[in-house]
Amino acid sequence: MDRVIAEVLKRIQERQTKMKAIPYSEQAPVPSERLLIDFGQVTLQGMTIDLLLNLYQVNEANAWVAWLLKGMSYDVHFTFQLNRNLINFIPLKMLRDWPVTFEVGSAQVVKADYQSSIGRAEIAALPDQAILIVSPKQRLTVEAVTAMAQKHITKQVRTDEDCIWQK
Repeated sequence: MDRVIAEVLKRIQERQTKMKAIPYSEQAPVPSERLLIDFGQVTLQGMTIDLLLNLYQVNEANAWVAWLLKGMSYDVHFTFQLNRNLINFIPLKMLRDWPVTFEVGSAQVVKADYQSSIGRAEIAALPDQAILIVSPKQRLTVEAVTAMAQKHITKQVRTDEDCIWQK
């Protein structure tokens, strides 16, 4: 029995680090549920505004949204790759609260924070070359600005909490 438990734990550990990248296309069939079982990290390439909107609204009639939500319930970590032009279409609540990572291309992570004052520690926690979304109400400390320059982090000011399609 101990051998069986050890094998199960080994497979669970392996799954957590296994990665899979899949291209998104509205016309393409949704990947199988097996992919969610076998991989703990899935990158969805080519995220669109339409899919983002449907996911934010939890539109389970959309097969891709249902598949993504099932993956989240299986503890799959999703990374959504999108182009820079779509950043303003990501609701800040998604950036701050959803259990997904947004990336521009495959290198720049997009992050946002609730804190009204962002310090060096918050910047140090970001990966190099990240994009930090801030509101006009948020302030960066001098140390944070210095750390951003050292880590080549781009600041993008969002004038309101809502993205364009939420109005």
